[in-house]
Amino acid sequence: MTSPTPPPGWHPDPSEPGLLRYWDGTQWTEHTQSAAEPTAAGPTAAENIPADPAELAATDEPGRTGVPRAVKIVGGIVAAFVVLGVIGAVFGDEESSDDSDAAAPQPTSSSAAPQVTTLAPVRTTPAPVTTTTAVQPTTTTPAPAAGPATYTSDPRCASANQSLVDQVTAGFSESGLTLTNGTVIDAGEYTYVGGTTVDAAGRVENRSDVWVISDGAVYASTGGARNTTTWPKASSKLGISAGDPDVQAVDTCVVELTK
Repeated sequence: MTSPTPPPGWHPDPSEPGLLRYWDGTQWTEHTQSAAEPTAAGPTAAENIPADPAELAATDEPGRTGVPRAVKIVGGIVAAFVVLGVIGAVFGDEESSDDSDAAAPQPTSSSAAPQVTTLAPVRTTPAPVTTTTAVQPTTTTPAPAAGPATYTSDPRCASANQSLVDQVTAGFSESGLTLTNGTVIDAGEYTYVGGTTVDAAGRVENRSDVWVISDGAVYASTGGARNTTTWPKASSKLGISAGDPDVQAVDTCVVELTK
């Protein structure tokens, strides 16, 4: 039958009568005291177990019987070497294991943490745009100089006198327009007057226009004549269109003068 384990505390030393040895609950410790010292108050391990071997030596009373102190010191040294040997063996194995673990290649993970990039707003200031407009040179075609008319297409063509020219230009709807290269064909009942219309800057407005004069009244025959003067249409009043042979003859003579 197994004896019950005594509780931690001071108990009679089983190997040395007359001494009390401290039982920590699992084993006998090296701490002893004389059985004559009072233990009724139940001193705790902290009060009776010196924390330092020097304190233990200070608390030993002279004349205490037991194991000689020299034997205890030698035994403690031997026990310390044994403990160090055990610790060295244990930790030596652990270090070997650690070295093996360190030598073993560690698995690498190729999964890179997602990079979150926040782009700062970019403010773009447009560069000023300078537009250079090329100025195209203006070429002014001077009006043909007035001179004696010479006609080769129709011998009836003749230079119009100034009074006929003034009679026609009196109906211009725009100020500054003049009539040059005045040409006339006198067909008896009708007088056909043609010329080149020029604006105030000397630019040719219409190369050749033809009007018809009947009984002192002026009528516009060609399209340019109708657009630049306020005279009534010859086709409406006289039945003479722009395709009339005499109108075409005068128009041709004027065009020849502008070549």
